[in-house]
Amino acid sequence: MKRLLAALLAAVLCVTLSAPALAAQSVTAHTTLAGSTQTQRTNIEIAVSRIDGFVVPSGARFSFNDTVGPRTKAYGFQTAVNGRGVKVTGGGVAQVASTLYLALRELGDEIWFDEKKTYGDKFTGGYVDSGADAILVDYSSGVDFAFTNYGAEMCIGMWATDNNLYCTLTVGGEAQEESFLEWIPSTPTQNSFAPLSGASIDISGASDALRNNILLAASSINDTVLASGDLFSFNDSVGPRIEKYGYETAVNGRGVKVTGGGVAQVASAIWLAVKGLDCVAIVEKSTYGSRYNQSYVYSSNDAILTDYADGTDFSFRNTGAAPITIATYISGDVLYCDIYQN
Repeated sequence: MKRLLAALLAAVLCVTLSAPALAAQSVTAHTTLAGSTQTQRTNIEIAVSRIDGFVVPSGARFSFNDTVGPRTKAYGFQTAVNGRGVKVTGGGVAQVASTLYLALRELGDEIWFDEKKTYGDKFTGGYVDSGADAILVDYSSGVDFAFTNYGAEMCIGMWATDNNLYCTLTVGGEAQEESFLEWIPSTPTQNSFAPLSGASIDISGASDALRNNILLAASSINDTVLASGDLFSFNDSVGPRIEKYGYETAVNGRGVKVTGGGVAQVASAIWLAVKGLDCVAIVEKSTYGSRYNQSYVYSSNDAILTDYADGTDFSFRNTGAAPITIATYISGDVLYCDIYQN
């Protein structure tokens, strides 16, 4: 109840501070929180705190990723199931973008969506009725939700109750910018850590399906933190490579088309990054060997083979005294893996 009253007060302040001499109009949308886990709610609340009270002037562009920032553990985000049923750091944040989208849609032609991608038929959540309304956002891979406000100045109010997540857009008046605190995006959290090693793989020749699979796997692993003694399992981190979770048919490391083909490239990039580290002990590792006929790594000894269905895993343990962070991401036509010491 205290959170609800605080949110309502924030909404009132939003209107009051926005030129009380002029009449303001508002629209509201909501999505259900029924069935949300505590970790999802934590991630949602963090994202909401970054957006609530944000003012978008007339003619200005709003970026969800710039406003919410990196979804990493250093910023308080936790591992939770996302809109396609996969556990990622920051899972649940897309519901905030979806709720904002539903409210913005009520404003009609005043809003122009510059960047908008949805889960579509890959959506497995229940917070909206259709996957076409389930907005997909991913800070690490640059998948953003952005719009330009061509109407009057707008104030975004967001809050959560026990059952629902709400977004109210108050339009009209001239907001006093000094009355609102806007969160300034920081550089990626890993920049504050000590770099240990890194590796990269050229994916410029990858098909759309192959790139999709690589991106899904990399996003599942990105920002994984291993405390001293922790075991990293590729299969446990990425999960099943099946159509239900968005994986497509693509060529694997021995030239055969399989669902999830290309995922082993992510495992290979991680292997290349960790194989020279004294603080890493390999537990399980298989390669394509003589069957390898692709070109993403130079040696077949570096072409890691993984198969969730038959239990072929790539795993290693952090044997060092300090935690390490695994960053896996795509930038342009390159797949990167960077290892940092926390």
